Amino acid sequence: MKKITAFLKHEFLKMLPPTIYFFVVLHIILFARNLLAQEWGVSSTSSAFATIGALIIGKSILIVDALPLFKRLGRKRLIYDLAARTVLYLVIALLLQFLEELIPLIVRHGDLSGATEHIKSEIEWSKFWVSHILMGLFLVFYTLITGVSQVIGYDIVLGTLLNPAPEKPASHKENR
Repeated sequence: MKKITAFLKHEFLKMLPPTIYFFVVLHIILFARNLLAQEWGVSSTSSAFATIGALIIGKSILIVDALPLFKRLGRKRLIYDLAARTVLYLVIALLLQFLEELIPLIVRHGDLSGATEHIKSEIEWSKFWVSHILMGLFLVFYTLITGVSQVIGYDIVLGTLLNPAPEKPASHKENR
C-alpha cells in the first residue's frame, strides 16, 4: 500500500506544475476569447472547462513525456526534443480545443452527424484559431522553460529567478 501511495504522490507532484501553469494559461485564453466576443464576464461553466482542460493537459504532458520516443530524443540535441514535444503538445491541444467546440454541438444537435453538418457555420473560427495560436505560444514557452530547466537543473533556475540579482561588475557601471 505504501508503494501505491508513494507512486500516486510522485505522479501528482509531477503533474502539479504543468496543471497550475495551464490553469493560468487557459484562463488567459478564456479572457482573450471573451474580449474577442465582447463578453466581459467569465461564466462559471467557461471557468470549469478551463480548469478541466488544465487537468487534462497536465496529465497529457505526463503521458507525452513518458513516451519512449522522448527518452531517445533526450540523448540528442535539446532543440530536437523541444521541437518534437511542442508539436505533440500542440496536436493534443488542438484536439482538445476541437472537442471543446464539438461537444456542445453534439448536445445541441443530438448526434455527431448533426453536429458535423453545422460545424462550419456554428463554430467561431476566428476565436478558435486565436485560442490555438495563444496556446501554441504558451506551449513553446512551457517546453523551452522545462527543457532548459532539465539541462541546467531546477534548483539553479529557481535560485536564479528567486534570489536577488547579482551586482554588475565595475566595468559595466556607468561613469558619472
